[in-house]
Amino acid sequence: MVERLAFAGKQAEAAEWDAQEWKKRYEMSLVDYRKSAENSAAQYAALQWKVTSLEEKSSNLGRKLEGSQKESLDWQSKYEHLLIERQTDQERMGSEYAVIQVLQPSFW
Repeated sequence: MVERLAFAGKQAEAAEWDAQEWKKRYEMSLVDYRKSAENSAAQYAALQWKVTSLEEKSSNLGRKLEGSQKESLDWQSKYEHLLIERQTDQERMGSEYAVIQVLQPSFW
C-alpha cells in the first residue's frame, strides 16, 4: 500500500510537471501570438499608408495626364490652324503668281 501511495505521489508530481510544462507552452504561445498580432497590425498600417500614398500619387498623375492631354489637343488645334493658314497663303500666293505671269509675260 505504501508503494501504491508512493507511485500515486510520483504520478501526481509527473502530472503537475506536465501541467506546468503545458502552461508554459500555452503562455509562450500567447506571447508569440501577441507579437505576431502586433507585427501584423504594424504591417497592415504600413501597407495602408502605402496604398493611400499610391492612391494620391495616382490621382495626381491622372490630373497631370488630363492636363497634358488638354494641352496637347490645344497645340494640335493651333498647329492645324496654322497649317491651314499656311496652305491658304501658299494657294493665294500661287494664284497671285499665276496672275502676275499672265499679266506680265515678258517680265519673267
